[in-house]
Amino acid sequence: MGFDYNQLNQGGLLDRVLSTLPYPLDKEELISQAQQRGANPQIISAMRQVLPEETFDSPEDIKTVIRSKQRQ
Repeated sequence: MGFDYNQLNQGGLLDRVLSTLPYPLDKEELISQAQQRGANPQIISAMRQVLPEETFDSPEDIKTVIRSKQRQ
């Protein structure tokens, strides 16, 4: 399933949320922290679906994975 990164990042919300997280984070902690910081349900759903079970060291790691899953 593909996602439109720009749609997920409406108003820069995804960028703002990701920039406030305390890295490194594994997928489950990332999702939990993002929810606590106001990520909308669409962002949380995308993270659950496209992020692999691994540890992320930076916002760019996460954005790279999401962008790689964008609709073609």
